[in-house]
Amino acid sequence: MKTSGKTGLRLKAWKAVVALSILGVSATSSLAAQEDALSIIREVDRRQRVDTSRTRTSMRVFPDAQNPSEFREFVIEGYERGDSESYREVLEPRSVKGLRILAIGEDAWLYFPSTGRVRKIAGTSRGESVQGIGGDFSYEDLGGGRLEEKYEFRLASVDARSWTLEGMPRKPEGVYSRLVIRVSREAYRTESIEFHTAKDGRLKTLEFLEYKNVSGRDTATRLVMTNHRKGSRTVVTTLSAEYGVPIPEKFLNPAQFYK
Repeated sequence: MKTSGKTGLRLKAWKAVVALSILGVSATSSLAAQEDALSIIREVDRRQRVDTSRTRTSMRVFPDAQNPSEFREFVIEGYERGDSESYREVLEPRSVKGLRILAIGEDAWLYFPSTGRVRKIAGTSRGESVQGIGGDFSYEDLGGGRLEEKYEFRLASVDARSWTLEGMPRKPEGVYSRLVIRVSREAYRTESIEFHTAKDGRLKTLEFLEYKNVSGRDTATRLVMTNHRKGSRTVVTTLSAEYGVPIPEKFLNPAQFYK
């Protein structure tokens, strides 16, 4: 069936309008998904944010995740202020007692009581496990900062009980090439975080378990970090936690935290 020139032009124009409409809907849906992901991660941050806190935790390091009878255990006291300042000190065992870690924004410092020296952690070293302790938490993992400042998130998938968010680093020199975060719809609880690198793919998975009301806050009292490349595991259990506590200023001062 033939069409007149005018009719053909009208059909072409209609098809162009439809195509542009489809693209517009697609772009709007994509933008809405980005905004949803951002609102979710902001709510997660908001619910976890505290002005100050003091915690005491047990950290068990299992070199072989399949052998629960072989582990090293540390007791650690920690202070945090805001989103990006934290101080941690090892209380036990005696062999590393007094080891201290200070993290402020992108910078971190490690104090060795055996030598009295301070090491500044920077760049790619932030991906290393803590010297003197080992385990599967890196300096980057122990540092602070809001997730939305470090990663750009999109909504990867949705189901009846949770959201899965994918985060890409805003800076190419970041320790991780991608994060995958699973958030429960119940109280915006973080269930797990997968840490990916360009070299290893899915390098580690952190699980947030045993949520309890601690000092009026919804808190995951057991964290399990599994290193898929090494086959190791580190378990952190909250022994006590307090919020809104005063913090001695020297603990968060790079020139004084080790004195």
